[in-house]
Amino acid sequence: MNVHLNKLAGVLEEEIAVGEELWRNLTAQKQAIVEWDVTHLLEHIEARESWLASLGQLEEKRSEVLKQMAPSAVSTTLAQLLVQLPPDEVNGDRLRDLRERVRSIFTRLQADEKKLSGLMENLLVHIQDALRPLMVPSVAVYGDTGVASGQRPAAGLIQGKA
Repeated sequence: MNVHLNKLAGVLEEEIAVGEELWRNLTAQKQAIVEWDVTHLLEHIEARESWLASLGQLEEKRSEVLKQMAPSAVSTTLAQLLVQLPPDEVNGDRLRDLRERVRSIFTRLQADEKKLSGLMENLLVHIQDALRPLMVPSVAVYGDTGVASGQRPAAGLIQGKA
């Protein structure tokens, strides 16, 4: 059991490291938005994808370790596992601490990603409002027949369909 607990602790530590990288990446995305630096924003978004892939692999690894520890319990959670540990288990405190750190960083990360998404949606609305006057021709536009043509449809970018 001790070997599995050490493996589990190692996976949790790696998840924390990835979570911290995702946190730094999110901070860099915010800074790129503030500076209107689209190049850096896209670079950080691309880098985020590789960190998310790493996190997915770590989750699979963590799930596999948990299955090895309790093969009969398919959906055993870390909280359930910690409750089942004997009080004198050496790794118990370490796992509890790691669990709390994982929960803290990913809860904070999720909340900040939601805030950033809201900010980007808000910016899109303001940009659309600012560009809307550019879409309405100041004079009537005539088609090939000499009859005034209807309003032309807004471009996809302006409609938010980029």
